[in-house]
Amino acid sequence: MDRAILKTSLIILASLGLAFLFNFLFFEKQIGISVLIFNIILLATVFLLESRRRTQFKKTWWLVLAILFFTLMVGIRANELLTFLNVCAAFGLLVLLANELIGIPAPLMKLRDYLIFVFLAPLRMLGRALSIISLIGQIRSTVKHRDIWVRAIKGAIMAVPILIIFAILFSQADLVFSSFVNNFFNINISERAAQYIVLLLFAFVASLSFLSYIFVQKQTQPALAREKSGVSAQSGREIEMMVFLGLISVLFLVFIVFQITYLFGGEANIAKAGFTYAQYARRGFWELLAVAMLSLATLFASQKYAGIESKKEKRFLIPALILIAEVAIIIVSAFKRLSLYIDAYGMTEQRFYAAGFIMLLSVLFILLAIKFIKTKKENFFTFGALLSIMAFVAAVNIMNPDAFIAKYNIEQYDRTDKIDVIYMGYYLSTDAENWKIELYKKLQGEDKNALRELLQKQKDYLQKNSGNWQSTNFSRGRALKLLQEAEL
Repeated sequence: MDRAILKTSLIILASLGLAFLFNFLFFEKQIGISVLIFNIILLATVFLLESRRRTQFKKTWWLVLAILFFTLMVGIRANELLTFLNVCAAFGLLVLLANELIGIPAPLMKLRDYLIFVFLAPLRMLGRALSIISLIGQIRSTVKHRDIWVRAIKGAIMAVPILIIFAILFSQADLVFSSFVNNFFNINISERAAQYIVLLLFAFVASLSFLSYIFVQKQTQPALAREKSGVSAQSGREIEMMVFLGLISVLFLVFIVFQITYLFGGEANIAKAGFTYAQYARRGFWELLAVAMLSLATLFASQKYAGIESKKEKRFLIPALILIAEVAIIIVSAFKRLSLYIDAYGMTEQRFYAAGFIMLLSVLFILLAIKFIKTKKENFFTFGALLSIMAFVAAVNIMNPDAFIAKYNIEQYDRTDKIDVIYMGYYLSTDAENWKIELYKKLQGEDKNALRELLQKQKDYLQKNSGNWQSTNFSRGRALKLLQEAEL
């Protein structure tokens, strides 16, 4: 095996080991001496991975001592703010140490360099981690078709962590799908297990980013990318992405079958599965929203990785468009679940913005599909996204969210005779004042008294703070006038 590939594999294995160590030391535990232990092992890993770094490592003894001091103090001091400062100091010094080891000495850095370093160094580390993963599978061979199989296997391996994350989210979102997964794999994906896996993935990516930033330089990557096989590097990546997106699409298809059968199929099918319609439908919105957002990032990153932004490649385009169509169905499912929340518990600010965000997300997926089909450049999507976000914020301003929420809840009150008076009176701003007063006129008994008290407090507050011209606000001014005219 090529020495560079062997080195890359060692870095990935070391990162995986550090990730398991991180979870062992920190998962469901208060931080203490564990911070010092982890950093000692991390520094030892850097020292042992390559002998050529040891000379440079000795020159950074002052940084190593500072890191050890701040991590030791986490195990000595208990003040929360001081603990936070110690952890931040240790993290910053670790990144500075990585810069020293690749030949960027701290004493020569200017103020501008430090400002750039604070914001860009972590992103550069993450980018290097993605690059090092792409090196796995670049194995030279003279065996016919072996490179195609290597690429396909690599694509499958790359899909595994994404499939695990999507499977966990789908299981949390849908009771019947969760039951199916548990029966099929005979496993129980608990909330604790999901938290453990997420923390493990975070620790693995962070460790890999740190180590690859130090040991894998940009100039070594082109040499590894040259293959003597019949499959070019770009063509190989297209094969990887075809397998990668294809496997994700299969998982999405299985989940969609459950949605069509149960969520859109009526109460009879759900009852057969052992759940009530309310139990089944009134959960899962946030998990499905996370699936949609992660899918957007996955599709965008996949095209960048495949390197086919300027040409139409069916091996990427077909699975990508299939996945976008599947995400569209999942978005519809999420919206239906949200509407059930609203029907049961009323409209809130959180639910209002969630519904709006679903619509914005749908527009972004349409833009991404157009980008893929028309082979548009990246700036087409980014500028389109910028305009979409601007339009979304403008539309929200025009709609007046609090007034919309109040009006919807009052209409629901007229049908059901149920309303959250405290939310209406306390949490909604003066933008909804006319609707609050209308509700007050409709209420009776304790609810009317509770709302009267909240409106009186708001009136007193507005009168007290209406003297400064610098604080002039149309909505607050109109609300004060309405409250003064109202018979409270």
